[in-house]
Amino acid sequence: MVIVMKLLNLTLSDVLSQNATQFPKDAAYIFEGKLYTWRQIDRITDHMAIVMLEDGVRKGTHVGLWGVNSVALVCTLYAAMKIGAVPTILNYSYKAIEVQSLVSYADVEFLYYGESTGSLSYPNILAQMQKKAPLLKLCRDLTALFQDAAGKGDVGEEIRQRLEAVKSAVTTDDTACMLFTSGTTRQPKGVLLSYHSILNDARTIDELMHWDREKDSLLSAMPIFHCSGMTCGLMLGMVLGMKVVLMRTFKAEEAMALIEKYRCTAFNVVPSMLMRMVQSPAFGQYDLSSWQSGTVSGSGMTAEQYEQLADTIGVPHLQMGYGQTETAPLITFSDFDDDLHVKANTIGISIPHMEVRIWDVQNDQEASPNRVGEIQARGFCVMQGYYKLDEENQKKFTSDGWLRTGDMGFRDGKGYFHFTSRISEMIVRGGENISPSEVECIIKHFSDDIVDVKVIGMEVDTAMQEEIVAFLKMEPGTHVDGEKVSDYVKTHLASFKAPQHVWELGTFPMTGSGKIDQKALKQLAIELTQQR
Repeated sequence: MVIVMKLLNLTLSDVLSQNATQFPKDAAYIFEGKLYTWRQIDRITDHMAIVMLEDGVRKGTHVGLWGVNSVALVCTLYAAMKIGAVPTILNYSYKAIEVQSLVSYADVEFLYYGESTGSLSYPNILAQMQKKAPLLKLCRDLTALFQDAAGKGDVGEEIRQRLEAVKSAVTTDDTACMLFTSGTTRQPKGVLLSYHSILNDARTIDELMHWDREKDSLLSAMPIFHCSGMTCGLMLGMVLGMKVVLMRTFKAEEAMALIEKYRCTAFNVVPSMLMRMVQSPAFGQYDLSSWQSGTVSGSGMTAEQYEQLADTIGVPHLQMGYGQTETAPLITFSDFDDDLHVKANTIGISIPHMEVRIWDVQNDQEASPNRVGEIQARGFCVMQGYYKLDEENQKKFTSDGWLRTGDMGFRDGKGYFHFTSRISEMIVRGGENISPSEVECIIKHFSDDIVDVKVIGMEVDTAMQEEIVAFLKMEPGTHVDGEKVSDYVKTHLASFKAPQHVWELGTFPMTGSGKIDQKALKQLAIELTQQR
């Protein structure tokens, strides 16, 4: 695969203005049955940007955005970006103490909130927060702000000139947004990403996927607070001028209904989304034949799972990708023409204009082929840094500018990268480092009734010692003998890699970004051990 691509040197305001000029009547977003053109989105966000300026928002101001996916949230995001503010996007499922902590850490001055989910009441939570967050000057309902702007015509000439002066001060190297790490193992960190990073990462995906704005349309269901939702959803549609069908939150049957209704050709997902669709009682009731391509990122799948899902759904081009919030997110991608087996067993090759290497930390040199080391990256996708965490930033980057991803992997003899585990997930037992993914792979082969496995380390009193815990998700009505599972591992791996505890769960706890919640599993392991 050879992609010759020139990087964009544009801000979001530049790209949105181009789309509004070139494709004024073309659909930009469809949300809950209503269509919005590129011209409408540009006009609405102009009005919202003026309100923000009147509120006191300026270039560099940290603006909190909190709510489920909606076209109102999208437009508030774009309005903030137009004037060079730094949108700080919060997980819509966070409770008061979590939001309060992040707002304080991120120095959020203005918080725009949208619709909540479940039992959460944003206005009540906000009233509590303002008592303890002195920097928080304003909380405003972004849905009301959007609706007011949507009812207005074009901005007047005086306002337009004022906006243009503000927009012109924003550069492609400025901070576009602050997103938070998932926080599955520790307190979330604020990741600063430039316009150059997010727009060019999205453009690269467009190029690699061979999409055509006139023929293709994207179903976007990932939450906007997640980097995949931001870049592989919103920004991806933006740089191509492609129609995006936006979901409030992912629901398997609703996703299938939207694909059928709007003939969506692309859908970027995490593995759990695919599995929920296939396992839905409604699967097979909807026409998914228009769905031809998409990216699969996040938690990994076995080759068998990948091939089964791809074959069942019938999507010819599901491309595997790897990255993290710190890399905007994707830095490796499978070749469009690779067969399913290759895609499932690798995370692809480095994307254009990015350098990716495997670093042998012990010997302080680049690792030889097939030798496991840390995945490191350098190039345009890499974050500007963590907000207010100078010590963390020093640790995160090498002296010559390589980002330490904290992930372990290797590069095979053909140049394909493979992910093995998170460094932070490595289990230390008896002085040995154990990769959870290695143990998980063996356990998955113990029985066809095992749907999924998650192996974690549980701290015990002994210094530098962890016990290995395996959580199993089983087919309904089936069970396995935990001791036999452990014995099976011992027959295939060194005995110290066998789990001391094997427990079955109906469902795995998940973070808002669709990853298995490591913190919740570790706490559950402790509780289950204490109950014995």
